[in-house]
Formats: sequence, structure tokens, C-alpha cells
Amino acid sequence: MNQTLIKAFLLCSLSWISVSGSESQTVEVQAGEDVTLMCSGMDKYLKVRYWLKLVKGTDIQCVSAVTSPTSEVTYHDGYSNRTFNMSSNDSTISLKVRSVKLNNSGIYYCGFNKEGRPVLTTIHLKIKECNEAATLASIILRGLTLLLVMVVIGLLVKDRTFQTAAEERQNPGHTENEASGELNYAAVTFRSKAKRREPEPNVLYAATR
Repeated sequence: MNQTLIKAFLLCSLSWISVSGSESQTVEVQAGEDVTLMCSGMDKYLKVRYWLKLVKGTDIQCVSAVTSPTSEVTYHDGYSNRTFNMSSNDSTISLKVRSVKLNNSGIYYCGFNKEGRPVLTTIHLKIKECNEAATLASIILRGLTLLLVMVVIGLLVKDRTFQTAAEERQNPGHTENEASGELNYAAVTFRSKAKRREPEPNVLYAATR
């Protein structure tokens, strides 16, 4: 079954989908990473399996498809196996997207035909852009915060030094009294030592019993 027929199946079943609803998923991934989209609910007897993407809200593109369990995967509408890799087993269908980019975001449909009607799972792929500018701004902000803390500490130390100098200028007597006390202590110590007399060598001392 070619991509035109697959699209026809999907378009003819849009009204049925809107009434009965389809399973929906949301997958978020960082830009540049790999992501695997997956759906389940099928059996090994279902032959036609495919991935579709909704583009610009109205256009449906066929990403990849297989028409039988033994057939090779075919890629359509400009999609290739360099970026996309479709695989399936008895119960699941997966689509791996390598190194996702912003233009890979959008709504994907994982589908298979059952009893002549498409059964779809809607997967909304959201790509989170790596905001290098925000990361750089955060680093700069942390650096400025550290610099501000250092400046505040320096100002506090400088202010304390000025306060100490001002107090010394306002109370000069206190400092002079301390210095004077130290000098007096040294003078008293010196006089005490000077009063100690040594024995005179020319004086005879007699002991009496």
C-alpha cells in the first residue's frame, strides 16, 4: 500500500476519529537528543503499519510505512532513515528520531489498519530548546553576586578601620594614660632594682655568739 492510499485512509476516517477519539500522548525531549515514539494495541496479523505527521495544521505527510511484516520500511515526503528509524514487532510500532531539531516537533500519528479502518495514536512531540543565553546569564549573575559580597565585606572592614581611628582621635588621653602607666611601671621596677645594695668589700662583718 503506497503513501497516497495511506493518506486516503486517514482523511476518510477523520470524522470517525473526532467522534470516537484516539489515544493521545505527549513526549518532550531536549534539542539534540534522541527520542523514540511508540504506540501499542496491535497484533501480529495486522500488516499495514505507518507513521504520519501533521504539517502546518492541515497537510499530512507520510514519514514511513510497511505493508507486511516481512517488507522493508519505506520513507516518504523527504523523510529518510538518516534521521528516522521505524521498527515494529507483534504488539508495538516505534519511530526513533535521532538528534532531534526544532523542526521535528509536531503531531505524529502512529497507525495501523484494522478491519479496513485506520487505528491511530496521536503523539505530540515537543522539543525543548537549549537556551545557551539563559545559561550564560545565570553564570554572569552568580559572578556578580560573588563580586558584590566581596565589595560589601571590604566596605565593612574599611568602615571599621575608620571608626577605630576616629575613636582614638576623640579619646587621646586614654592612649596617653596607657603609655604613661607602662612608663611608670618600668620606672618603679628600675628603682626597686637600684635599691638592692651589694655587700661592701672593705667592711668586715663579725658574727657574735
